[in-house]
Amino acid sequence: MSLSLLMLAGLFGVQVDFGLENTMIGAYQEAYHTGMYNRLRGEADFELERYPGVFSTLIVDNITDYKAEPASFRNRVSVYRGFVGLARKQYRLTLGKQRVPLGVGRIWNPIDIFNPINVESIEVAERPGTECGRLEWGMADLANLDVTLAREKAEIRFKAYLDGADVALVGLRDQDHDLDIIGWELEGELFSSGVELRSEGGRFYDRIRHESCFEAIIGAEYGFANSLNILLEYKYNDENKIDHAGSMISYQAGMLWKFAVLGLVNLDDDSYFLAPSVEYSLADEMIVSVGCFLYNGYDTSEYGLVPDRYYAKLYIYFW
Repeated sequence: MSLSLLMLAGLFGVQVDFGLENTMIGAYQEAYHTGMYNRLRGEADFELERYPGVFSTLIVDNITDYKAEPASFRNRVSVYRGFVGLARKQYRLTLGKQRVPLGVGRIWNPIDIFNPINVESIEVAERPGTECGRLEWGMADLANLDVTLAREKAEIRFKAYLDGADVALVGLRDQDHDLDIIGWELEGELFSSGVELRSEGGRFYDRIRHESCFEAIIGAEYGFANSLNILLEYKYNDENKIDHAGSMISYQAGMLWKFAVLGLVNLDDDSYFLAPSVEYSLADEMIVSVGCFLYNGYDTSEYGLVPDRYYAKLYIYFW
């Protein structure tokens, strides 16, 4: 942001916090497919001194993407997040392109119709925003209600914080896929053991076929004192009668090194993939990581014909 813009913002009593980061990824896929991806991201958060509770965020990406086969090169600018909001004691209203947090799963989250997890992505944490209006209401100290309205999607969720567990009942409407969903979220500690249990799922009603199906996940996670973390998750969908199991293990080896491995298996056709990765901190604001996705199974299985992928990623945060 230029000095003149900062001076103008200060003149009108606008507090601005901004940052700039860059992510560069080089990838190689079997059959000699290579690619380069670079994302320069700028973020600015605005607050009005005269109007406490009014806020705004703008995150803009400049993305350069190159693929060798088929050969393509493109550069584009897009808004990753862009919203304005108002926060009061019990209410929070946001309008614009934003992240809608739904579900408690770490590997799968079947009830998230806005930003579902894609664990086969190199950047799992990158979740595209949704243009919507969102209202959050703190009904009581241990209960809240949130409502989200988008062009083709809507959700309403009541969440209560009970003794040892968070429980939510969710209603969703997905016009894109002609689905009505009644679901749940459940998250809590197992008898003060340090084991975190999670579950989410629901009944999915197809308005075109007039049929319902059930899909759910259940998972457990435990973190050891030596920074070893183990996550297990199971998913079932009674529409296609397929069971999936997944695990995620990570270990922080000192201050600079982090090792992780993700594994998914289709329990019905025995195909699977593994995604090991290593991350090293070059500096406080510079991280390099390498990893791969290794697929295995029969030719007719879910993961049998998926080509292996290898990647290296460099992340830099400037300020």
